[in-house]
Amino acid sequence: MTPHDSRSSTSGAAPTLGALRIPLPPTTLFVCVLALAYALPGLFGHDPWKSEDAIGAGIVVQMLSHGQWLLPHLAGELYLDDGPFYYWIAAACAKLASFALTLDDGARLASAAGVIATLLLLRATARELRGRAQADAAMMLLLGSLGLMVHAHETLGELGMLFGQALALHGMALAPRKPHKGGIALGLGLAAALLSKGPLWIFATSVTAFAVFALSPHWRTRSYLLSLGEAALAFAIPVALWAFAAWRSDPTGAMAWYAAQWSGLGLPDLERALNRLRLLSWAAWPAWPIALWAVWDRRSMLREPGLMLGVTASLAALVVLFATSDPREVQSLPVLLPLALLGAAGVERLQRGAVNALVWFGGMSFSFFAALVWLGWISMMTGEPDWFARAFTRLEPGFVASFQWLTFLAALALSAGWIVVLFRSDVRSPYRSVLYWACGSALLWGLIMTLWLSWIDYGKSYRPVARSLAAALTKAFPRGVPCIESRNLGESQRAVLDYHADIVTRRIEAFGKSRCPALLVQSQPGDEDPSLSHEWKRIWEGNRPRDRERYRLYIRTH
Repeated sequence: MTPHDSRSSTSGAAPTLGALRIPLPPTTLFVCVLALAYALPGLFGHDPWKSEDAIGAGIVVQMLSHGQWLLPHLAGELYLDDGPFYYWIAAACAKLASFALTLDDGARLASAAGVIATLLLLRATARELRGRAQADAAMMLLLGSLGLMVHAHETLGELGMLFGQALALHGMALAPRKPHKGGIALGLGLAAALLSKGPLWIFATSVTAFAVFALSPHWRTRSYLLSLGEAALAFAIPVALWAFAAWRSDPTGAMAWYAAQWSGLGLPDLERALNRLRLLSWAAWPAWPIALWAVWDRRSMLREPGLMLGVTASLAALVVLFATSDPREVQSLPVLLPLALLGAAGVERLQRGAVNALVWFGGMSFSFFAALVWLGWISMMTGEPDWFARAFTRLEPGFVASFQWLTFLAALALSAGWIVVLFRSDVRSPYRSVLYWACGSALLWGLIMTLWLSWIDYGKSYRPVARSLAAALTKAFPRGVPCIESRNLGESQRAVLDYHADIVTRRIEAFGKSRCPALLVQSQPGDEDPSLSHEWKRIWEGNRPRDRERYRLYIRTH
């Protein structure tokens, strides 16, 4: 036990608010409240947003309304980027919560469950390897990672993969002491990851499982070999059952899905490598500098179990990240987990200057942006300061703000909690550095998703566009349109049209030209194709406020 694990005790009267102090490492109750404060804001009260959130809602619609449970489908077409596991959970949550929540709000409950389960599994893994203090540090490092903030609240298959990765790492940590439980957890975690995002990312976790056996005496035992055998069974059984059922249901689709998982791989060129480094520089902050410090500071102890698992898992995840061609920042998520596990070993040994720098930078940055969010909300409510209010109006013309007590009180509670963290946390503890980043991330996201949510949703929602399009189709085809051809329609747009208006199109990019009597085109302002006038007549045009995406509906003239 380290000196930071100790807890001061008091006797006599209950402590007053002025005597309230946050011990570090924090109590279990504190980290549970922090996890909920991080995971819940932003789940409810808004429509599906572009891009991943809309796609996830569209897949859930296809499962619940059209029975596409085995392979993900989006707006009537096979979706090749994800597996079904996360969306099974999201569809179940949406169904169970349908009495109180809309489908997309209910589906996002799976995101909260996945994020909280991932945090708790990471904490349990670090505690198994290095004790309570580093368990809290690992959890706070992941919470403070900027790359997790937005994607943790979307309907996103990567969150299922992240949960599977956390479960597999926990199985590896547990296996030397409890080989049966560890092996089953490892196998089920790999299965969940594969069924969420395909076989690519389980490659990194599988390599880690064998690497620790080869490199560390802690895992080089007969009991760990037994765990690996049990993991193989726990992995193979659910995956084989799903693969057989998917192949029996749609052989062509199953083969297409499997083949698509390996597309886009290759040796990284310089441009791709630099893009990945730029992505990790902010998405994995502050985990990556602390992880590097842990490796340097304990370079003579790298075979110690906690360091060995963190190093091997981080290196394997980085290799896969640099080998993929997908440029989206969501690809950084699988790297955050092992970096947080590795960085936890370095927090306690941070030098005073590094601790003070992280504390100062985190405290000042999050306080400044929190104040900016509050100022923006005040300007939306009162019109003052005038220059700020005009900026909001210019960005989302037509938006009318309304005061809501529930969101206001939630924002007040988050801000009060931040003030307590700033002034009542243990100033002598190095864990204060990661506490600020974890609490600051929860604060900033929570304030934006309470005070600014209605303003953001006004500009990002496709509901008005979809319903206006549906009304135009009903007017043009009172008895219903047999099919709609579409051009340049993005995946997010196809998802929201299906979700809001039950509009499914035949994409010319996938099916070629057709004889559909209606055509929907997505383009930019001024990009209308003059050749369409020979065969088509435009009857409708729509877009979101200040959105450069234009949607034009045509009917065939001959």
